[in-house]
Order: sequence, then C-alpha cells, then structure tokens
Amino acid sequence: MKKFYWNTTGTGKTHLILIHGWGFNSKIWNMLLSNLKTNFTIHLVDLPGFGKNNMFQFMNLNNTAKLLEKYIPNNSILLGWSMGGLIVSKIALLYPEKIKALISVASSPCFIMKNNWPGISKHKLSKFYYQLAINYEKTILNFITIQIIHLNHLNEEIYLLKNNILTQPKPNILTLKKGLELLYSSDLRAEITKIKIPFLRIYGDLDTLVPKKIATVLDEKLPKTKSIIINKCAHAPFISNKNEFCSIILNFSKYLKNF
Repeated sequence: MKKFYWNTTGTGKTHLILIHGWGFNSKIWNMLLSNLKTNFTIHLVDLPGFGKNNMFQFMNLNNTAKLLEKYIPNNSILLGWSMGGLIVSKIALLYPEKIKALISVASSPCFIMKNNWPGISKHKLSKFYYQLAINYEKTILNFITIQIIHLNHLNEEIYLLKNNILTQPKPNILTLKKGLELLYSSDLRAEITKIKIPFLRIYGDLDTLVPKKIATVLDEKLPKTKSIIINKCAHAPFISNKNEFCSIILNFSKYLKNF
C-alpha cells in the first residue's frame, strides 16, 4: 500500500498546515521554516500528484479535502497558496469544527475572469500549463525569478529554494492537466460566504494571476474576513517578502488567542 507523504517540523503548540499551489511541492515553503518553527508545529504536505506524493492520482477539490482531513489535527490553522487556497477553503467548508482559522495567499474562490469578477484569462493559464508540460524545470525557475525581480540580488536562500523544489519528483502531464482543469472549473464564490471561522486573505499588489482588485470585491462579499495587500510583490509574497509575510502570520496567530 502506498504511503501518503506528510511531514512535520517545529515545536509550537499551534498546528499550521501549509498547502502549496499548482505545479509545485511542499519545498516551496522552505524559506519560512526558520521564522515560524518555534511558534508552530508546521505540517508540510505534497498534494496528490506532486512532490513525494506524485505516485497518487490528482483529485478534485472534494476528494482532496477528504484525503487531507484525515491527517489534519483538531484546531489547526490552514494556509493555502494559489490553488492551495481553493483546497483549504473546501476543507474549512466540509470540516469547520476541525479548523481554527483559514489563511489564503494569492488565491481566489474563482480564478477565471468573469463578468464583474477580476481574474485570469483561460489563455494565460493554459500558457503556463504548456510551459510546465514542455520544460518543467525552466518554468519553475523562471516563475521564482519573476517573483523576486525587484530584489537587488539573488541571495543564497532563494538559490537553495530553487534547487530544493527541483530535487523532488516532478508532476506528470496528467496531473498538470487535471490541475489546470480544476482551476478552470472551480467556483466557490457562493459557498465561501458560509465560512464562519477567522479568515485572513493575503495578496500581492503586483500579482497578475490573482489581481489585487479581488481583495476589495471579497471585502464586500466577506465582511467578517480580513485582507492584506503586500507591496512590491507578485504571486508568491512569502518568497519575495518573507519577513513581512511571517510577521503577518504570527500577528494573526496572536489575534486568534483572543478569539
């Protein structure tokens, strides 16, 4: 029987579950660990079809949520980046009694642009899919480089991050295609209003995949949630603005103690 890879690190009492985005694996979080591991027990998850779980078949939102729920401790904070934001939202909708709080990063309940809804075009999303399918390594490296383009130099931490992501088994074409289809078809705009637990949404002001305009739209739709737009960063603020991002997560965790 295949064993599902699920790694834990850190010594904090609060459980923080980190869910990566489409095309990546749990190594994407490596830069955050030193800042957060004393405050949290951090759970690093490779989604089915990705990283060390690439032997598992990629699943739809419901089945992914059901699989991950088995491993999530009670009273956890869920943090999902990009496509991972859809997954943690679905887990919170299905298992609200188990989840303490929700954090989405550069994510949206509906990624595709629609009438009166800011998003990404299907063409732009499919272009990224073809780049991943044709040359996975080059596309991953280019993506990270674009995220840090405003930084003065490529530091050792980012160099190691690139290498660590690419040391993991890469997703196959079918997994990448199913991930694309999930982003095409998912629309949680109506469901997400049912989430009652504390919910923090983080955006990058230069993000072209999940435009910052969506923060204002969701502020009206979800008035009890909080949104933060981080300046000078794009789709991966936890890479380009690591220290600021970690401070936001730690402050949110302190706020939850009074909730």
